[in-house]
Amino acid sequence: MTVADSSWFSVLPKGKTAAALRLYCFPYAGAGHTVFQHWRALLADEIELALIKLPGRGARFSEPHAESLDELAQALAQSIAETTDGPEHFAFFGHSMGALLAFETARALQKRGLSPRALLVSARTAPVAHGWRERLSDLPDAAFLEVIRSMNGLPQEVLDNPEWLALFLPIIRADFALCENYRYRSGLPLACPIQVVAGRDDASVPLALLDGWAGETLAGCQSRLFAGGHFYLFEHEAELLELMQHQLYPPRKHRHATV
Repeated sequence: MTVADSSWFSVLPKGKTAAALRLYCFPYAGAGHTVFQHWRALLADEIELALIKLPGRGARFSEPHAESLDELAQALAQSIAETTDGPEHFAFFGHSMGALLAFETARALQKRGLSPRALLVSARTAPVAHGWRERLSDLPDAAFLEVIRSMNGLPQEVLDNPEWLALFLPIIRADFALCENYRYRSGLPLACPIQVVAGRDDASVPLALLDGWAGETLAGCQSRLFAGGHFYLFEHEAELLELMQHQLYPPRKHRHATV
C-alpha cells in the first residue's frame, strides 16, 4: 500500500524530484487536515507533507469519531508502517491534541521497529502531566464556547454564524473528550529527539508542565517559546517553520523553499 492509497493521509509533494523526508502533520482539536496545507508552499522542496485526516471531519465527516486517542494512534501507526513508497525518513509535527496523538503514534511505531527522525510537539503539556486541569468537554454549550473563544480557537466568521457553530462545536467537544479520557502509560523512551514549542502566554499550557517531555526520549529534548497564546503558531509561522526545518536538516544542508 502507498501513502496515497490510505484514507488517513493527504500527501502534498513539491516539485518532480523525490522528497528526502515526509512530515506528518497532526491537527488540533476540531481541525481538519487542510489547516496545514498552505505550509506546502513555505517548506523546503526536500520535505513532503502528509496531512493527517481524522474521522468525523472534512473528507471523513460521515465516519464516526474514534472511541479513544489510543485507537487513533494504533490505526495511524499501522497505516504508516504499511506505507512502503516515498521517503525513507519521516518526522511528526502535532499541535495541541495533535501533539499528544503524534507522541502516541510514535510510541506505537517504535514497538513495530520504526521511528520518526524527530517529534515536534506544539502547545501541549508533557503526557506524564496530563490531567492537571478540570474536564471541559462536559461543560454546557455556552460555557464550552467561552473556553474556545478564550483560546482563539475558531475564526470570527464561525463564531458569528450559528449554523457553523452547530457543525463545529460537537467535533471540538468530541476531540476534547478524547484528550481528557486519555490515560498516560509509562513506556520505553523514544529513540528520536523531541522539539517542544509553545506560546509563552498560553494559559492552557503551564510552562512548568513542558519539562516532562525530556523524559520521553533518549535522543535529547529542546524547547522554544514564542510570544502569543495557544495559537501562537499562526502568528509566528515563518519562525516556527524555520525552526522545524533546522531541526529536520542540519544548517549546512538546509535550503530555503522556493515559493
